[in-house]
Amino acid sequence: MDEIKKWSSFETAKAKLEKSILESTTVYGILSAAARLWRDNVYLQFAPTGQSFTYGAFKELVDRIASVFLSKGIQKGDRIALYMKNSPWYLGCIYACGKIGAIEVPVNWFYREREVEYIVGNSQSSLVVADEDLYPIVEKVLPKLPGVKTVIKTEGDGETLSSLANSVTLADVAVNLTEEDLFAIIYTSGTTGLPKGAMLTQRSYALAAKAISLWPIEKIESDYTCLPLFHINAQIYSSLGMMVAGRRLILSDRFSPQKFWKEIRDYEAKAFNALGSLMQIIYSLPESPEDKTTPADFVIVGGTPRELWEKFEERYNLTILEGYSQTEDPLPFLNHGDKSLRMLGSFGVPAFWDLGHEVRVVDENGNDVPVGSTGELIRRSPCTMKGYFMDEERTQETLKDGWLRSGDIVKRDEKGFTYFVERKKFIIRRSGENIAAWEVEAVIKDHPAVQDCAVIPVHDPMRGEEIKAIILLRGGEQVSPEDIVLHVGKQLAYFKVPRFIEFVERLPYTPTGRVVKHQLIAEEKEKTDHGWDRDKEMPDWRKRI
Repeated sequence: MDEIKKWSSFETAKAKLEKSILESTTVYGILSAAARLWRDNVYLQFAPTGQSFTYGAFKELVDRIASVFLSKGIQKGDRIALYMKNSPWYLGCIYACGKIGAIEVPVNWFYREREVEYIVGNSQSSLVVADEDLYPIVEKVLPKLPGVKTVIKTEGDGETLSSLANSVTLADVAVNLTEEDLFAIIYTSGTTGLPKGAMLTQRSYALAAKAISLWPIEKIESDYTCLPLFHINAQIYSSLGMMVAGRRLILSDRFSPQKFWKEIRDYEAKAFNALGSLMQIIYSLPESPEDKTTPADFVIVGGTPRELWEKFEERYNLTILEGYSQTEDPLPFLNHGDKSLRMLGSFGVPAFWDLGHEVRVVDENGNDVPVGSTGELIRRSPCTMKGYFMDEERTQETLKDGWLRSGDIVKRDEKGFTYFVERKKFIIRRSGENIAAWEVEAVIKDHPAVQDCAVIPVHDPMRGEEIKAIILLRGGEQVSPEDIVLHVGKQLAYFKVPRFIEFVERLPYTPTGRVVKHQLIAEEKEKTDHGWDRDKEMPDWRKRI
């Protein structure tokens, strides 16, 4: 067995993790084992407030929240929508779902009424937990959500999760859970339709988190994340990843360039989690003599631009731990943590191949391509989703013969290292958020002055991609770019609002009436001026929506 194959195996992980953690196949099982092993060690620190929880105290918080859910009639298999910002309450709700067999449904906290209504309704959630400032949005859509029986505010006036958790009688819970039970429904943006809810099991979370041990976890005493808990990155690789290793998690409420390094220094974080777009923003910050003296030795990241790797490491005196995963299958690919064994520009090799994590690179006909050639990445593993909730048609499109179609075009070298080339599906990736062009187009077309439009990506060195809307107005109609920004911003999350807007007299169409987007994208790549720029012409746009 070669060195890379041995390093990426489950056998290697077994030698680095405690026996009771290895034997735990559910999320709450891991928490219970961790609380027994490291009861008085600090598990969670919330950076904005300094609030701290030992492993034992965090388990007690989870048990109290679970008892609150049970008191509201929640049973195994019920869905609980979590419309919250990063906080200990949010993290506690996630693990509480795991204790009683409820299924968590994270809702992006930037979502507005239209999006919240769809996610909560489609998931058939019966309970919604919402932060106080997000609660009014839930109230507005409740009349359209007859399946929701209870809404709980986290804090504030009246009956709240905080008050209930402090007064509840701890329930003696005996829910029979297995690794095959559903734990989460995570919604991902579709390219031709509404978001799809990927159904992930207890095993998907537990096993994916254990893969983090393949990296030099023994050198990572603590990990800082400002990534949102509505994504699997923060849920699995930060919170649960630190738990399986008995390490300290430092959670921030959001990414802020102004406080990023300060919080890392204040809490002496030995590692931090990031996305490729966030890496660009961090690197663009003004240089400082303190850059090389941060406590962080590692950054756990996906999507670092190849040209940034060594420059970032040199400037901040740390090591990039590059990986790759999908919502539909969180068992990651990992690049080696040893600089002498890693491959620059690659997102690595499949973790736990010895547990059936199989990978292929195929052409349009499903045939394997030669080593070094490009094709679509397809794979299957013990963590592959069970399918999309209430969407058998798109489940069959994505899972064919048990193989998950990633939609990503990649190539692999002779050692098995995989390199990202481009996305097959038409989706815009802005600052780590996947944005379906279809969804933005649908809102723009709702404007009475708009006849048709095409939403396309525009390259941006900071955020990876920005959104451009090319709009064809109805005859005789007039509308300003500002009106379009406000129209979209009042219905969708801020990151889905187009930055560039261009009005045209005609759009290119196929014989079947579809806009020829590849032509528009190719034309845009040749331009240095992308048209009206929201950030320059309308700097206060966030306040106005």
